[in-house]
Parts: sequence; C-alpha cells; structure tokens
Amino acid sequence: TRRKLAKASGCILEYVGNVAYMAGTLEERKRARDYLTWLTWQRTGPITIETEGRDDIREMEVPEEMRGLTKATSLREVEKESGTFCFFQGDTNSEVLLICGHREEGRAYA
Repeated sequence: TRRKLAKASGCILEYVGNVAYMAGTLEERKRARDYLTWLTWQRTGPITIETEGRDDIREMEVPEEMRGLTKATSLREVEKESGTFCFFQGDTNSEVLLICGHREEGRAYA
C-alpha cells in the first residue's frame, strides 16, 4: 500500500511506526497526504471525494454489467500496472470509479 500511494502521488512515502514521512515537492506531498487520508477513511466505510479542480483524478463510469469485473483484486492489479490509486466513489455499488495519480499516462492506462 505504501508503495502504491508513493507511486501514484509521485512522493517518497515511508512509515516509521505509526508516523508517515513524506518527501517531495509541496504538490507531491499534498497528493500523498490526500491519498493516505482517503485510504484511511475507506476502512470505516464508503467515502465521497470532491474531484472538481483536481488534475490528478480521472472519473470513470463503470457500466453495471462490468462492476463485477472490477473487484478489489482486479483493481489492485490495475493500480500496480498503471501506478495509480483506484477506488469507487461512495460504496462498491457505485458506478463511478476514481483513478488517482500524478501521471496522465497512468490514469489513461488504468
């Protein structure tokens, strides 16, 4: 997870105990902090993110018949290959998949 968030944000991210250390530009650190926060929020339930004005997030509508193919294991593989951080806006029944990453090519590939 640490590597995934670091790659998606473009920021160096290391954990020492319960503390996350980030190294990079201000923009890279902000992305890493946002992604880490969102990941933490997901552990307590569905989340909704305001994406307007963000150039590091791509929203993708997933047709109902395709949602079964986008299970967690499939998404993790896509994240690994594309260098992105992906999750559904709201709950897993949502049709909107958020693809987060600092590289446009990675978001497009996902």
